[in-house]
Amino acid sequence: MTSLRHLHVNVHVVLQDNIYLSLDSDDEEDSEELGGFFELENLVSFSYPSLSCGEDTEKIMKRLPNLRKLKCIFFESRYSSKNCDQFPRLNFLTQLESLSIFYYGTPLNTNEFNLPLNLKELSLSNFHLPWIHISVIGRLPNLAVLKLLSGAFEGRRWDMREEEFPELKFLKLESLNIAQWNASSDHLPKLERLVLQNCKDLEKIPYDFADITTLEMIEVHWCRQSAENSAKEIGEATGEIKVLIRSSNL
Repeated sequence: MTSLRHLHVNVHVVLQDNIYLSLDSDDEEDSEELGGFFELENLVSFSYPSLSCGEDTEKIMKRLPNLRKLKCIFFESRYSSKNCDQFPRLNFLTQLESLSIFYYGTPLNTNEFNLPLNLKELSLSNFHLPWIHISVIGRLPNLAVLKLLSGAFEGRRWDMREEEFPELKFLKLESLNIAQWNASSDHLPKLERLVLQNCKDLEKIPYDFADITTLEMIEVHWCRQSAENSAKEIGEATGEIKVLIRSSNL
């Protein structure tokens, strides 16, 4: 078991505080069995566990020190600790490169993400965070892929700031209620691919994106007509950016 490198569990498997009670049990046999499972130094990928919020998640993750890829559901439980309104602390996972989290619960009261600086890929779903908090993500020095899905962030306007997302190459916005996106080519200097899907309120893609020299492709799926038109204008302006559109006729 200690040599396990990849672990995929059923989405209904819940790991939370009652496990820790067993880990600290006086029963030596039980403690060794459960403790051995969680102290997996060779584990590099862990898919689809359901993790309760607060300190419980930290206790589990600290037993996986070399984890590189994590896909999980993060949920609010009536049995969760007092810190269950905070984003899970994962900054101690210094080897983590890819993280995908779907959140299920009431909106979090946080402006701290505590994400590993080594993170290269991040996917967030259903957190309903205000756009002002995205600056913390934007400061991740190695982030190359960002997917904001199913209400990950909420708000009608996203004002991007300079010196954020310095290495971002792929950006996907899906099922967000954003209407106005204020940005320039300086905000995403290394972007290669942009995907917009089911963002029905978005008025347009910033025209300055035509000046992003690395941009190769823009995809617009089921967004409003004005957003589709802005993608076409950017593609026509450069003659080099491929534009793929699936129309919703909005």
